[in-house]
Amino acid sequence: IETTIELLDSGATVPFIARYRKEQTQGLDDTQLRTLEERLQYLRELNKRREAIIKSIKDQGKLTDSLEKSLANAQTKTDLEDIYLPYKPKRRTKAEIAREAGLQALANHLLNTPSDTPEKIAQQYINPDKGIEDSEQALAGARQILMEEFSENADLMGECREYLWKFGVLSSKVQTGKEAEGEKFKDYFEYTENINKIP
Repeated sequence: IETTIELLDSGATVPFIARYRKEQTQGLDDTQLRTLEERLQYLRELNKRREAIIKSIKDQGKLTDSLEKSLANAQTKTDLEDIYLPYKPKRRTKAEIAREAGLQALANHLLNTPSDTPEKIAQQYINPDKGIEDSEQALAGARQILMEEFSENADLMGECREYLWKFGVLSSKVQTGKEAEGEKFKDYFEYTENINKIP
């Protein structure tokens, strides 16, 4: 493998290595070499991205030992991006505006005490000076905060992705009146299939 990596790094192609350097690679065939080349490229990109993310978080002054360990243990680009999401510089969001209006406490309360009546609790957060005119606006702001927090939770996102892969279903249906236009896609006029079974 080390020899193959050296050959690839020196500019040799997979077909060349498979045909003319068999003795150096102990007979790795085209398929094995192609898999090795793809995995090598993926891992290099992963490590380059990992370094950029660690630098970004360090520059923000938010890098902790446990966070650095999580980033070091991430095995895929998706896992890496999920961990980075809360630290990723972003434009001003609706959730941020809601936090500035003092609605973080409402969001926390709704999450931690689901038995309470949301409209009743939200009454306490009405503040026209901060643009919160009624309980509906307060609840809308709290929802924005919770949605952002959920979407930035790496473990939750991983579980959701896994759940979707196991149980998700893709469905398609032809729009009324578009049957003739979409004739070549007739197989998908009434189509439903589990996502994990789609070729």
